[in-house]
Amino acid sequence: MQLSVIIPTLGRKEEVYNTLFDLGKQNLDHHIWECLLIAQSDTDLDRLKTIATQHQINLRVFYSKAPNASLARNIGLLEAKGEIVLFLDDDLIIESQDFLESHLKNYDDNALPGVYGQIKDPGIALRTSRHKKSYHPRVGWLFFPPNFNTKCKVINGTSCNLSVRRSFAFAVGGMDYNFGKGAHREESDFCLRLTKKYGSLIFDSQAGVIHLGAAAGGCRNWGKNEGIHPIHHVFGEWYFILRGLFKHHTIKWYDLHYHLGVLFLRQIWNKANRQHPIVIPKAISRSVKGFFMAIGKLNYQQKHLLPEAYNYKILLEYAI
Repeated sequence: MQLSVIIPTLGRKEEVYNTLFDLGKQNLDHHIWECLLIAQSDTDLDRLKTIATQHQINLRVFYSKAPNASLARNIGLLEAKGEIVLFLDDDLIIESQDFLESHLKNYDDNALPGVYGQIKDPGIALRTSRHKKSYHPRVGWLFFPPNFNTKCKVINGTSCNLSVRRSFAFAVGGMDYNFGKGAHREESDFCLRLTKKYGSLIFDSQAGVIHLGAAAGGCRNWGKNEGIHPIHHVFGEWYFILRGLFKHHTIKWYDLHYHLGVLFLRQIWNKANRQHPIVIPKAISRSVKGFFMAIGKLNYQQKHLLPEAYNYKILLEYAI
């Protein structure tokens, strides 16, 4: 098995079915890749088996009780049979039938740690230019457009469309499951640890998806991403910065102002809050709360990909 596609899913039945339909149309030999669906809510196993049968997909479905995207991806890492693992969201449109092959062909470079595939939003034009700050070697990723239309090197990616070498992912400890509910910066934490050890990722505009960003379901959508942010996102951003500074050394002190500036604009001085300034004290209070929550987790050491005695189970296995 060359490739394992890992999809955490929560409360999105039709969206994940459509994503599987698109994967079923891929030109890549279906015998050399598999799909692992990590369900964190009820799912229709009969429907999934029908899709796998019709489209000849090697499909395994697991159930994990905790609504935690990083934990689900770690389950996928543990169970994957492929040398390369591809993390996808559960609400995608995959237009190109060569999407999987576009990811894999980059791994002809045996030293490459991973590929960040292009991510488009519905109805938004592709970008042919980049902000000058996106070329900064350490913090340029903060300003990099995921809908950029040119292949290039990057140090960060988004787990909506990110492939990595499985052995490299294990070597850096996998995803940090303290980023609960798909908290903000979970994949940045992982990618910066990965690229610090193994070098840059390739951003490939040919390996593109359309991300629907479905309002219902999904760990990441547990709360709006404007105005007063959900506490797990606020915590995640602070946790990422503090761990990067003091534990992983993926953030330099002389770059801290970039990270704090982006945090301030996201959590406090965003457009919705500026339009209703009466809520800004609440946004500040929540940010302070998230900071102290992150301080409380600062010295945490993740020894394994899953918490001790954490149980998950397989619900379905279909092999072609």
